[in-house]
Amino acid sequence: MNRRDFLRAATGGAGVAGATGAAQASGSSAVASVAANNTTTAGNETGNQTSNQTTTSDGGDLPGSGKTVTVPLVSDPYKFEGATDSPLYIQPGTTVKFVWESDNHNINVDKQPEGASWKGVPEIHNTGYTHSHTFTTKGRYHFWCDPHKSLGMIGDIVVNESGQPPGGSGGPATLSPHEMGVPFQAQYVGVATLLAMFVALVFTFFTLKYGSSPHTSAPNKRD
Repeated sequence: MNRRDFLRAATGGAGVAGATGAAQASGSSAVASVAANNTTTAGNETGNQTSNQTTTSDGGDLPGSGKTVTVPLVSDPYKFEGATDSPLYIQPGTTVKFVWESDNHNINVDKQPEGASWKGVPEIHNTGYTHSHTFTTKGRYHFWCDPHKSLGMIGDIVVNESGQPPGGSGGPATLSPHEMGVPFQAQYVGVATLLAMFVALVFTFFTLKYGSSPHTSAPNKRD
């Protein structure tokens, strides 16, 4: 092999080696880029998780739509501030934001109107946690904090058209059966039952007092 052929062969080998090295570097760079992108995505998914909870439904054109009422969960004394000492009255469509201002609280929903779907917050959470829910179904919602129920941490929210107590400011509030979540038809059943009991008592009273037979009231009496 002469010198010219030798140089040509050496130059071609170097070119192939360089191309192979470039391809390997490009492949490594692509793998590193994909790995970096995957890591970034995973990091974003983790970072977007929040410890707060919102179960807000669309209030639509309801009277309370767009309104938000804050209820702090406090421990001195233990209560749902604004909903423990007396019921919290709101209009349909109002959002209630529960704010944990002390530790070890949850919201256990005991009773709610038919058709409502508020799940509360079954898990225990600490200071800083928040839970928001938009109340759209009229009626009474009764709930408590499991760890502190015995200490009086019990709350009530009443959803009615006015968002005000029926009794007004002149006296104690009196809830109608409908506001307490009792179906309208059940009211008639209850009234009919009470009326039947009353009639039965009156009938029994008069039967015992005036229903004695004349032959048994005075057996020794002679005409």
